[in-house]
Amino acid sequence: MMDVLFVGVGWTDLALTLNRIAVGAFFMLSGYHKLFNAERHRLFADELKELGAPAVGFNQWWVPSVEFAAGGGVLVGLLAPLAALGLLVIILVAIVTSGRQRINLYKPIDEADRIDDWLYLPETLYAFMLIIVVSAGAGPYSLDALILSLMNKHVA
Repeated sequence: MMDVLFVGVGWTDLALTLNRIAVGAFFMLSGYHKLFNAERHRLFADELKELGAPAVGFNQWWVPSVEFAAGGGVLVGLLAPLAALGLLVIILVAIVTSGRQRINLYKPIDEADRIDDWLYLPETLYAFMLIIVVSAGAGPYSLDALILSLMNKHVA
């Protein structure tokens, strides 16, 4: 019982896999809708314009394409650390741009409240989820693990 209190219940591989699947599915679905749903695409392009993003004509297609492709890679665990790194760049830009605007709308009452507001942003949580994938890799239940296993058998 003391082990559970201090080191947890275990199942780390399962927890990392669920984290990877959740964040990958989020980005893949988000990118898909921005690419293939005209209304969502228009809203995204309008948001880029309002934020003063450069090269809106390019980024309105590039960003959701990366979200869709890299999200799929993270979801199935294919080149997951690289895909997660690409998504991390996108989410950090979102935090700095639209996240900053939302924090100002929350009107934080002090610095502790401002920190709380930053941590309240879903983008911040997704960034931490992506950092886990970049750091830990795709895990044993992934295409990356299968490919590595096949490569190691071929070399041996």
